[in-house]
Formats: sequence, structure tokens, C-alpha cells
Amino acid sequence: MPSKSKGFPNWGYVLLGALAFAGFYFVRNLGQRTLMKAVLGEPADLIAQAMSSARVSPRITSRTGRITSKNFKVENLSAKKDSLVFRFLLDGERSNATIKLWMTKRASGNWEIVKSDTLFSN
Repeated sequence: MPSKSKGFPNWGYVLLGALAFAGFYFVRNLGQRTLMKAVLGEPADLIAQAMSSARVSPRITSRTGRITSKNFKVENLSAKKDSLVFRFLLDGERSNATIKLWMTKRASGNWEIVKSDTLFSN
């Protein structure tokens, strides 16, 4: 008479693996954007676009090498929430880049980057 295994069934391991992968994917690709959207609101999409383009910018990657990670920080929010200073850090293989953006909300209600500055460090 064959004995039944009392351990975790095989499909359970597959399900756990799929859930772990989905969690990793969310945190890696969507978590940062979701967090920025929750904290910053409207300007988050413009900032995400700036971060994405900076990661592949030949001007930046020629000095940093391949970008290995990114981080971000809000400098300050005004009381009216119509201006924003935002900084994000790109860690590269050879050096790092700190990109600072000054943003303002125009009368039309659209956010716009009015100035940017890039600082490279080893």
C-alpha cells in the first residue's frame, strides 16, 4: 500500500515561487513609481520619465558606465505645493551621477522641469 506524503504538495511550491516572483517584479519595476506617485502626486510621472531617460543618456553613461542602481530624494515641497526640488542618484560601474531637478507647476496645471544639474562623483 503506497503511503501518502504529508509534506507540502508540489503545486504549492510552484504557487509560492510564482508569488515570490510577482512580489519581486512589483517591487523592482512598479514599487518605486507607486511610492513616488503616492508621495508626490502629479509630478511623479514627469520625474519617472526624467529618471528613465537619464539611465540611458549617452552624456551620463559615457562617464558612469552601465547604471547599476537608482535612488531618489525630495529636497523640499513648498507650502503651496507648486514647486519642487528633486534629486535622484544613479550608481554606475565607473562613477555615480547625482541629478537635481527644479520643477514648477504652471498656471495651466502642468508640471515642468525648469532647471536641471548633474554632478558626477567617484
